[in-house]
Amino acid sequence: MSDQLDVVTVGELLGVISAFHLNAPLESATLLEKSTGGSEVNVALGLARLGHRVGWAGAVGDDPFGREGVKLLRGAGVDVSRVVVSPSAPTGIYFKQLLALSGLRNYPYRDTSAARRWEATDVDVAYLLSGRVLHLTGITASISPSGHRLVRDLMTRSRSGPVHVSFDANLRSNLLRGRDPVSLLAPLAREADTVFLSRTEAASLFSTADPEGLQSLLPQMRVTTMITHDSQGAHAVTRDGIHWVAARTVQPVDPTGAGDAFVVGYLHGLLAQAPIAVRLELAEHCAAQTVSTRGDSAVTLALPAESPSSADTVDER
Repeated sequence: MSDQLDVVTVGELLGVISAFHLNAPLESATLLEKSTGGSEVNVALGLARLGHRVGWAGAVGDDPFGREGVKLLRGAGVDVSRVVVSPSAPTGIYFKQLLALSGLRNYPYRDTSAARRWEATDVDVAYLLSGRVLHLTGITASISPSGHRLVRDLMTRSRSGPVHVSFDANLRSNLLRGRDPVSLLAPLAREADTVFLSRTEAASLFSTADPEGLQSLLPQMRVTTMITHDSQGAHAVTRDGIHWVAARTVQPVDPTGAGDAFVVGYLHGLLAQAPIAVRLELAEHCAAQTVSTRGDSAVTLALPAESPSSADTVDER
């Protein structure tokens, strides 16, 4: 078996604080609980729990949140050898509020985090490009000018190698701070091999969420597969066709991390070279499981019995 990593990802690890009792308002909660989050961290954990060889790179503070998060990743089997520990900047955190009627609301405290201060020059680019799949997100591209340069540089350098680039738009208005998402994120999405977007994000970045409309744009991009999803289901759009799968019906508990779990299920199928329809089924299965479980990355992502196993190559350019 090859020692090559299946997936490498880079991004921000966050400490997460939420009320211990479900649906309790934060301002009146007397018991709080902490956990670990961050989009790329969730993806790394999910794929590692499915048996893949995964590496995660990022910057954390020399504090309890950073140490706990790195320990969690290491314990799941994720390679954390490229993690940078900052002695002067903290790990970012966010407070999460789950309410039955108003859904999910986050209160982030990450403006001075180690990830925001992380410079692209501190990154081992060769390591990030060493896996079969490189997973990137719009969060890393939005969090700082350095983060945007890193994602853009990785997109450019990936063209000369066999790595398959996965990009989750993850458009976050609180990170954009008034910047135009089209100019900031759309050029990056166009340079990936597989792109994940909510239907709202597709409309924002490409002026359409219609599968046929997105399909007509693919010849102008590097993208081989564009995936859009919402609470109803998901489309996978390729030059050769459009695939659809309906969302699972579950009792929602915590929507946090559902999009990341969707990515985990899809990439698991991609790595196994499963048909696109199977990848979408796996993605919806993982997303549904996460929605019905509390926590950003607490779910084990148990897959159906017919789930494919990992193959040795990924070639979808």
